Amino acid sequence: MSALAHYLEDAGLPTVAISLIRLHTEKVGSPRALWVPFELGRPIGAPKDAAFQRRVITAALRLVETATAPGTIEDFPDDDPTGVDLPGWQPPFALPAGSPDDGPREDALRQEIEAIAPYYERFVAADRRTTVGLSGLAVEDCIRFVARFLAGAPLPDVPLQPTPVQVLRWAADDLKAYYFEAMLVDGLTPASRQMQTWFWDRTRAAQAIIALRKHLLASDDKRAQAIGRMNMVPGVQVARLGLN
Repeated sequence: MSALAHYLEDAGLPTVAISLIRLHTEKVGSPRALWVPFELGRPIGAPKDAAFQRRVITAALRLVETATAPGTIEDFPDDDPTGVDLPGWQPPFALPAGSPDDGPREDALRQEIEAIAPYYERFVAADRRTTVGLSGLAVEDCIRFVARFLAGAPLPDVPLQPTPVQVLRWAADDLKAYYFEAMLVDGLTPASRQMQTWFWDRTRAAQAIIALRKHLLASDDKRAQAIGRMNMVPGVQVARLGLN
């Protein structure tokens, strides 16, 4: 976006970038930028905190008036207020009992999805939107697609455009979003770190995505390797879990 800002400025449109990685913004030389100390994916702060998000946006827009030199980067002064763990937080749902050996089997994954489905549906009803749907598949088809791919079984009859590997990436994204939205149904906004840690440590869906990452990294296809390396498991979790 910082690079695109130069083209917009040349056309006479003033721009302000919100920067999550200060070094990148410095290298590209954004005309004006507000650096924020938030995690990737949250450029204006935590979801559902409209007052805080308004402060971030107002600070960014103010730079149009106050920045006097090209390449100005101003630091936002406050951390994300939801960056602190909520003591004792747990998701509002319980996962079905089972053996860790169940792993990413399709039936085990389906049981898990069925347990959290009511909470996801309540979230969507209350929030009136969802980020699930990138793959174009129902969540049950996401499970089926991922589980059968890992098992080397014939893939279900679902759209495979542009490629099966790309569909796998989107299906994994949809599964992650499904779980995280279900976690938020009770109105509490725990630290993202809490939700991420719980998901990657406790769920069969996470086991499946980790196995999928390993499978793609071992592929001879360069595109599959890239998706496995960059799009399956967040880098923070790769390091925390000791994945190679």
